[in-house]
Parts: sequence; C-alpha cells; structure tokens
Amino acid sequence: MYPYGLAQNPYPSSPTPTLIDAQVLGGRRHKEAKVAVLSCIDDLNSKITGSATDKDFRLITLIQDVGSGKTHLALHIRGLHKICNNAVISYVDLSQVFPRDIHSLYGAMLRGLDKEYIHSLRKAIVYYLKDKAEQNKKRAKKFFNNGLVDLITRKSISNKAEQILDGTMVPNYSAMNQMLIGEFSAAEVYVMKLIIRGKFRDDAYNIRNMEDIITSISAMANLNLKFLKKLTILQIDEFDSDKKSLDFVKAVINAHLPSTVLMLILTPSSYEEIRKEDGSIFDRLEKANYKIDLAGSNTLEEILDIILEYVRHYDLQKCFKLQDENDLSAKIKVIYDEFPDFRNVRSMTNILYHATENASKRNARIIDEKAIDDTIKSTHPGLRIRGSIMGVPLSDFIKIRSSSNDIQMLESDVRDAVKNLLNYAHDMGSVAKFEATNGRASGIDVIYNDTSGTKVAVAVVINKDHTKNFDQISNTVKSVGFADKLLILTNAKANSGSDGTTVVNIDRCKMTDLIYFSSKYKNNEILHDDLNRALMLAKSIKLC
Repeated sequence: MYPYGLAQNPYPSSPTPTLIDAQVLGGRRHKEAKVAVLSCIDDLNSKITGSATDKDFRLITLIQDVGSGKTHLALHIRGLHKICNNAVISYVDLSQVFPRDIHSLYGAMLRGLDKEYIHSLRKAIVYYLKDKAEQNKKRAKKFFNNGLVDLITRKSISNKAEQILDGTMVPNYSAMNQMLIGEFSAAEVYVMKLIIRGKFRDDAYNIRNMEDIITSISAMANLNLKFLKKLTILQIDEFDSDKKSLDFVKAVINAHLPSTVLMLILTPSSYEEIRKEDGSIFDRLEKANYKIDLAGSNTLEEILDIILEYVRHYDLQKCFKLQDENDLSAKIKVIYDEFPDFRNVRSMTNILYHATENASKRNARIIDEKAIDDTIKSTHPGLRIRGSIMGVPLSDFIKIRSSSNDIQMLESDVRDAVKNLLNYAHDMGSVAKFEATNGRASGIDVIYNDTSGTKVAVAVVINKDHTKNFDQISNTVKSVGFADKLLILTNAKANSGSDGTTVVNIDRCKMTDLIYFSSKYKNNEILHDDLNRALMLAKSIKLC
C-alpha cells in the first residue's frame, strides 16, 4: 500500500511523459491551455459543413520552458475521449527524428498515427466499397472480383469484404480508379489503395518532393473527414530552428490543409531562434489562430496544483484529506523555496515518485520528511539547503520551518539557541565567560565577555516593533552601563547600528541553523563535522 491509501504510486517514473501519465492534468495555466485547444477544435468543427476547404485550417503554437509540462499537455489532449471521438491525431517528437529530411519527417508523421486509426479507416473504406457493390454498381463488383463462381457458391460481397480486411483475399485495385472517378481525387484514391493494402506508412518512401507530401496529407485529411467524420490534428513537439523542419512546417502552413489543426510545441528559446533563422515562418507563427504562452507555469501555485492532482486522481477511496493536502503542500513549498533545481514540474514529480516509494517501503501513511530527505540524499547526493552553514538535513529543515510558524515559540527557540551556541563557543575558547543578567536590563538575553575583554549584551528580537524595542534596549544598556557593546539579533530589516550597538539581520535560514545546532547540542549529538560549522555560524552573526 502506498501513502494516503493509494493502490499505486501516482507520480510518473519516466523522465518524459507517457500517454498513461498524461491522463492526469493539473495546474491552472495548463487547464486554461487545454480549454483553448478544445475551443479551437470546436470552432473548426462548427465551421465545416459537408466537404472541407482551405479555410478550414487552424494553427496553434504552445510555448513553454523545458520540463514544465508542454509534452504532457499535448499527450493529455491526444488521450481525451472528446478528441478521440472528433479527431485523428498524429504526434511527432522531432527530437527523435534523425536525419531531418522530408522523408524522415513525413515518415514520423505517418508513424504518429496509431494502428487503431489505420484499422478504422481501412474498415470504413472497404465497407464503403462493399455498399457500392451491393447497390449493383458494376465497377464496384469488379473490385471484389465478383463473378459466376460467387453466384454459384452464394459467396456474398460482405464475405469478400471481411476476407480483404483479414488479408485472405486480394481485391482488384485497378477497378478502383474507374469506380471512384469524379468522387475522389487521384491522390485520395492512391491513399485509399495504400490503406487497404496495409501499406499506408510506406508512403514515406514513395514521395519525391514536398509537393507530394502535401498532396498525400491533404488526401488523408479529406478521407478522415469523409469516412470517419473526424478532423486531423498534427502535433509537432520539440519544434526548433532546424532548416529542414522549418521548410516542412512552412509548407504545411502555406498549404492550408483541409479540416486540419497544426499544433506546434516549442520552447521560448527555440521560438527566438526561429525568429532569427527564418522571419517568414516566424511571421506565420506570430499570426497563429491560438498562441498559447505558458510562461509562469513553473510558479509554486502551478506546481502545487499539478502535484496534488496526481494524488487526487488516484485517490479512489478518498483517503487524501484536507489535512494531508496542506501537509504535503507545506513540504513541497520548502523544497521549492530552498532548491532552485526543483522549480519545474518534471524535477518535482521525480522527487515525489521516489519519496512515495520510500514511504511505501516503510509503511508510512503519508509522504513524510524522512521520505523526502532520503530521496534527495540518494538522488541528489551532496545537495544542501541553500545558505545553510550547519548543513541542515531537509527533514529537520521542514520540521523546524513548520514549528517556526508560532512566532513566540520561534523567538524562544532562537534565544535558547544563542545561549547554547555561546556556551559551545566558550567551551572552544572563542568567548571568555558568561554573566547572569539577573534582570538588570529588560530585553537582554545573555551577557558575555569576548576574548578581548569587551563585555557584550545580546538581545534577540523577532517579529516585533523593532525600532521601539531597539531604542528601549539600547537606552537601558546605556543607562545601567553594565555592557560595553550591545548586539541585537533580529529578523527585521534594520540598519547595522551605531554608538556601541550592532544589529545583525538573521533570516529564516540562519534561525534554522541556530535551532538545529541547539537541538544537537542539547542532545549531545555534536559530531566532528559540526565543530567548525558551529564556530562559523557564531562568527556569521558576530557572536565571536
């Protein structure tokens, strides 16, 4: 059993999405893009009445950074039941096409059409010819080699149609030209023959030039509309500035293929390279019917929704409660904030896949801090919290960050940590001695002598009216005169201080370092690696 009562790990394990992974779609920007694509398809469908014309062509550009889910979105659209019922889709990943020439590009487009589609179209064409033959169309009967023997044996046209489909009979292909003249173009009849023969994909080897390719694709689009009542969608992923790719796509756009949507999926950098390489094709991309720019899809909000959507999708027993959602969101926020490497969907889902596996092996009910910490240690060894001197493990970092939401507790923990750090510095000979405050000054947390004999008073001020507190503490120290120097540690953005007062700004990372050290110090868990780190921490906040 996996965390949250899931029967399987909800996160994809492969570095690139699969059709199964793409069933899940999260993220506001991605969902809006999906709506835009569906709107384009619905609009085109509504415009087609009868046969399609060169006005029935649409261009969509989908622009997004690497690893942010653009391929996932394309595959998600491809797998939608609504799309499958209304369109034929060919998906091409140009990063897998080599060498780039018209034959390989066209061949990739034909391979992008699945076997189920080819089977459906083949069956529809054969049945269409069968109906013609059964209506006593003489030339149609010739296609099925219908003769005297068939009359004697009572072998029907339907039987022969099934034999053609299962490959046990070869029809009379030469009869098709005369039978379909005036109803279909020569190119459409040619494509129909290839489909019936089961040689449709071999057309990539038959074409001579770009004009042949456009003619064949147009014929295919017309046949899809006539026999399947479906649009044709060409998805070209990883579109870039390669000269052959640009020429290919330009020809497709200029041809205004009938009842066809061309969807180009590319990165912002590729888009800029295309602008520099070919102003003509760039102009066409700029005038796309739908230009979907997914900039900003790597925000924390977007990634959170995508991550949570995976769990929601597979949570059939509804075990993933609001508390679990908030808990997981808090952990993801820490990862996002502290590790820039994980600020994209692909990297984050990879971390959560491994963390889910780790939690499952330990029978953990949720994806806990240990699962995430172990995952980062194993998949990204050496990776540390950004700016951490103590090298705080992620699991401890998450716990400390979670507990620090209580400001009073945070200030108390930092105050105790400063005392423990000074105790340690004293043990190491970096400060001289401590003195009890004995209530001599309000706001002073500890007094000590540094190695030069200067008496230092330390005050910790967290999330308070720092100006009022600083002045009050400074005036008290001056009036009583029991310290030579005042050190104020605060998370407020304040000046560095003057007249014997030093203000040190400590951010959340520094406070986490202090609390982490303090915990290890109190539990006698200080290791050899911690010795120099602790002194570095003390120096970074001017304690010694």
